[in-house]
Amino acid sequence: MSLKQHFKKWSVLFGIAGFGAVVAAIFVLPQYLKPDLDTGITYYPTEGCAPFDAQCIGQKGNQTITVDLRDEVIESMTEIPIRVRLDNMAGDSLIVDFEGLEMYMGVVRTQLVPNAQGVYQGTITLPECGTGKMLWWARAIIDNGTSREGIKFDFWAI
Repeated sequence: MSLKQHFKKWSVLFGIAGFGAVVAAIFVLPQYLKPDLDTGITYYPTEGCAPFDAQCIGQKGNQTITVDLRDEVIESMTEIPIRVRLDNMAGDSLIVDFEGLEMYMGVVRTQLVPNAQGVYQGTITLPECGTGKMLWWARAIIDNGTSREGIKFDFWAI
């Protein structure tokens, strides 16, 4: 076998290995590069969280967090109202994060504004998924200076 044939044989093998490494990196790296938003947050147990209702209640003792996105179908690329009610607790700020479960599309975050005793409101627009329906993970996080607490739940958007 000549040197030219050896070189051709090895270059094909290295090309296949290199292509495999690039494909593996495309699928594996996003899992390691996305931020861990749960660090330092205490999550309350949730109940009554139905993915199609987009409402969730978290409770710890007599403290309650209620998140309500709306009572109709949640549509991507439209302004979605968010309402969070805090019972027997207070917070300096309240943010809500949204993250796609089936497809990572980044973290969509909004800070809610208090409008009454214990009620925070705001809006958010979720990006559209090409499949037409997507499962999202929502986190409502209360920051009261010394600790961060919240709830998380899943819901569907079309």
